[in-house]
Amino acid sequence: MICFNTKYWPLVYFYIDDKGMNENDFEEYKTTYLKILLKCKKEKTKIILISDLNNQNKLEMKYVMKQAYFNLKIEKFNKQYVKIVCILLTNSNLKKILNMYFSICRPYCPYKICTDYNIINEFIKETLNEIHDTNIFSNLIHDISNLEIYNDEYKKIKNNLKEEINISK
Repeated sequence: MICFNTKYWPLVYFYIDDKGMNENDFEEYKTTYLKILLKCKKEKTKIILISDLNNQNKLEMKYVMKQAYFNLKIEKFNKQYVKIVCILLTNSNLKKILNMYFSICRPYCPYKICTDYNIINEFIKETLNEIHDTNIFSNLIHDISNLEIYNDEYKKIKNNLKEEINISK
């Protein structure tokens, strides 16, 4: 499944665990990501999204495509609430998958493919003039506890949100 770490807000890190993905996991991914955007809206903040694709071989191609189409549907929210995207990728063979993703969902903010955390740190500094140590994500932890306060609110607005961005299961 896709696991998020939002503990170091506004840094949002996600990675694919060793279990891969199924339909329920993908729905959970969408729900979590929408809660992240809701948190951005409520707190009037933007995130720095760090996407660790190094375990991408555990993800079926259909979920890469589903993620691309999902992001295409929520593009206006991503433009509004995502400052930059850092893609952590050490396996150059996986760039083909990334190219396919971007053929569907064009980049909506500055992004860079980085091979390590120090390059991510440099990209953040150069692009945003902010200093962050993304090495804190080297231990893969699933932690979205700071999103829990939005659970009830998300449930209340879920149907309106799905209509607004035209998301169906």
